[in-house]
This record gives sequence, C-alpha cells and structure tokens, in this order.
Amino acid sequence: MNKKLNWITILLLLAFSGAQAADMSAEQEWVIKAEIKQLVDRYAMARDNLDAQGYANVFTENGTLIINGSPNTGRDVIAARVEAANQSSIGMHIMSTSQITIIDESNATGIHYATVYGATADDSHNEGDVIGVAGFVTQGKYFDKYQLADEGWKISERTFQRIYSLAP
Repeated sequence: MNKKLNWITILLLLAFSGAQAADMSAEQEWVIKAEIKQLVDRYAMARDNLDAQGYANVFTENGTLIINGSPNTGRDVIAARVEAANQSSIGMHIMSTSQITIIDESNATGIHYATVYGATADDSHNEGDVIGVAGFVTQGKYFDKYQLADEGWKISERTFQRIYSLAP
C-alpha cells in the first residue's frame, strides 16, 4: 500500500509540474521560443561587436556566465569581460542548432550549438577588409536557463561546454 501511495504521489507531482507549460497554446509557446532565440542572437551580436552593456543586458541582474568553469555573476562582472577583451579583436559567434524547453510562463531552458571564429586585425587592416583565419576558435554548446523579467526574457545562467578546438 505504501509503495502504491509513493507512485501515485510521484505521478501527481510530475503531472502538476508540467501543467503550466501544457496549458499554453502552441502560439504562446512559439512566441516564447522566438523571443528566447532573439535573446541568444543578441548575446552573440553584442559579444562580437564588443558591446559590453548590450552583452551584459541579455542576463538577469544576478545572471551567471560560466566559461571554462569560471563563473562570472552579475551584469557588471559580465560587462567587464567584454571591456577587458582585446578591442582590436574581431569575433563571430555562429549560433546554430537550438533546443528550447519551456518550463512555465516565466522559466525555460535551452541548449544552443556555437562555432566561434576570431582574429586580431593588424595595423594595416581597414574596416571592411576580409580577415584571414586558419579555422574556428572553438565549437561547443551553451546550456542556458531563462527567466522572464520586467524587460523581457533574460538569461539567468549560461554555461559554455567546449566540444572541439583546432588541433595544434
């Protein structure tokens, strides 16, 4: 009898945990996923263009960015990462395959594949000139947690898992 009650409790908890997301219409889910995908693209564009404030503002106030196992928490700390970057570096984050899971109306998770290219322009480089690269810098996956804030969807936690780098 006790075993049966435990299973019933587990099934009820599972049913109620997904109830809010299940109550959304397909259109509501589509809109949330589109807004989150735009957020992911804003992250990449702000980082590539060395826009420290734009980069930090895709995160919640106390959001965390984890790169190479090192957590960076808070918008000021996250912005400082871009401000400390080589300002003559030119980067491009290619965000591709995405899977976004809606937990409820205010929370979601996501996995996004990324290929990052980068180079440093020399003094002879003019804006608009093509820059040669030997290959990508890294390829990996971003594992994200999202929260709906007053100003829209924000990243509350983002972890980058490096999968590939060029062989030496």
